[in-house]
Amino acid sequence: MASIRQVAKEAGVSTATVSRVLNGHTSVGPDLRDRVLHAANRCDYAPTVGKRTAERIALLYAGDFWLESPYDSACVVGLSRAMRKSPYDLVLLDHRRDRHPNETLKQFFSRKGVCGAVIRSTLEFRGQLAAMAEEDVPLVVLGDHFNSDRLRFAYADSLEASREAMEHLLALGHTRIAFLGCDRDDGDHLDRLQAYRDVLGQAGLLCESDIHRVPPYRMDGAPVARRLLSRPDRPTALFIADPLVAVGVINEAHSMGVRLPADLSVVGFDDSDTRMSVFPRMTAVCQDSALLGETAFAMLCDLIDLGGPFDAAPEPQTAWFEIHETTGPAPQAVAAFLPGSRSGATRARAVAT
Repeated sequence: MASIRQVAKEAGVSTATVSRVLNGHTSVGPDLRDRVLHAANRCDYAPTVGKRTAERIALLYAGDFWLESPYDSACVVGLSRAMRKSPYDLVLLDHRRDRHPNETLKQFFSRKGVCGAVIRSTLEFRGQLAAMAEEDVPLVVLGDHFNSDRLRFAYADSLEASREAMEHLLALGHTRIAFLGCDRDDGDHLDRLQAYRDVLGQAGLLCESDIHRVPPYRMDGAPVARRLLSRPDRPTALFIADPLVAVGVINEAHSMGVRLPADLSVVGFDDSDTRMSVFPRMTAVCQDSALLGETAFAMLCDLIDLGGPFDAAPEPQTAWFEIHETTGPAPQAVAAFLPGSRSGATRARAVAT
């Protein structure tokens, strides 16, 4: 194994300079820092693992932080539960802010005292994840999932439960069903969209213009509800792939005088117990995101402690479908609703289904 002296010789600097670079001191200029990091890479230098390094696991976001989302907040609860059962501490890292240019992930983790990471990511960062995996550092991806021999994933398979939800709406007589999905793709959300397309496509009812991309926040459910429900050819049912958007839609539907489920059926998605916190109680595809957080942390601990990848990827959890009070038979006639009016639909614009 290379020593800090070998790195210093390779870079043509003192061992003190190498130490300052590897410990993130800002007193070193960018050109000199890059020279030292390149030398460390060529020497395949890895600092001796000390007590601080061996006791820290990171939650790392490939893109923006989403801690306020129901999914992420529930996952953090699960991560913290698993942390308390382990010898490791949990830290939140911002690698886009703190990781130096040309610094390897292994070097970054060493400088931060981290021995592995649970990573939250989306479709656009899969190339970045693949590059991270090439460094053979312990990593578990939470939420997103795709084919990879080097990465391990903790997620709930929601494909079959989402198909069950769509078949439920078809069985109730709905032929115009809109899909409200997240505006950032990952494996979880793509599964839900695939189920929507598969079921409606097999029934000959798929209309791509009924697919809407919405930021995953409660306030973004209201404008899309107003836009969809004010149309004379409005959908009679919605499949909403994010909990907060579903809450926003349900609240706005009430303010518009839309009766659930007599005028509109809603199937939402739930990461914890949101479905029980709205009126009427929400029919939803459900997953235990806190358990996902626990699973991700435990998987990472195994990777760290066993010193290598599993022979086979663990089976994902399975989402389930619960029927409550926001779904019912399709209405006999479809009417547009005026935003902000509790008086109900503009019945003059109603058309037979």
